[in-house]
Amino acid sequence: MKMNKWAFNIKFHSDLLQDTRNYLLKKGFIEIKTPKISFIPTDQDDHLFKVDYFKSEAYLIQSPQFYKQAYVLNGIDSVFEIGPVFRAEPRVTKRHLSEFNSLDIESSKFVKLDDLLEFEKKLLKEISQDLAQKYNLISPLNTFDIITYREIKKALNLKDSEPIGNLHEKEISNYFNKDGIFIIEYSSDERVFYYKENNGISLSYDLIVRGLEITSGGVRETHKREMIDKMKDNNINPLKYKQYLALFDKEVVPHGGFGLGIERFISRLLDYKDVGNILPYSKKPNTIKEHLKWK
Repeated sequence: MKMNKWAFNIKFHSDLLQDTRNYLLKKGFIEIKTPKISFIPTDQDDHLFKVDYFKSEAYLIQSPQFYKQAYVLNGIDSVFEIGPVFRAEPRVTKRHLSEFNSLDIESSKFVKLDDLLEFEKKLLKEISQDLAQKYNLISPLNTFDIITYREIKKALNLKDSEPIGNLHEKEISNYFNKDGIFIIEYSSDERVFYYKENNGISLSYDLIVRGLEITSGGVRETHKREMIDKMKDNNINPLKYKQYLALFDKEVVPHGGFGLGIERFISRLLDYKDVGNILPYSKKPNTIKEHLKWK
């Protein structure tokens, strides 16, 4: 029996998640579940869905970042979570969703940035190759490259004052002609406070796959004073992150991790132009009414 579009997408999504879990469990990772209502905003922006939590202000989780770090810092060596996250991003685009599914990984095995890049490359290669055996229309991810932020700006003829943005992602993939491009060596000023840095260079990365960013990750800052200083430099009130910063009152294990957008990853494998077409109940800012019947 031939499957319709939605049945195919749902089956593909299910197989991808199963392959992901199998890979990570074999590598010794433990699957966790973190709260979806948080009292600490993860990102320093206005893209927060506020929740009235019994007369206290809370937020729908933007990322399980602080929780997954807490697991590792409390002695659970390597963890992952597959679950929904929420971004009150007002733009209606083909790349943004108000609610999407994220694969989040954190481990004390990731001491250096190279450890992270190599791990994610092997993860994506194996998952995509397994799916390609099940679905002959899939082209697996085989080729990757690591390019510095400065090299990309030079290749694209961008001025020093002109940042790399969403509009450049397809151009980057076309220029370097690889399935995946790891962008490294961002200025620490352009990255969030919980990334470690070395002489002003952030030990973090973005991964662009076939013209779309699907991952951000890096090695975590483990020194409380360094994080507080960076917060103040970016006009962030450290008191808002008091509970997170308390994790670093004593010396902790080095660690790192990344977050990967599941719908974006699938859109690159299936060559869908709009990530909202992956699952039938995708949410965007213009999704006001609920249509339970598939169109």
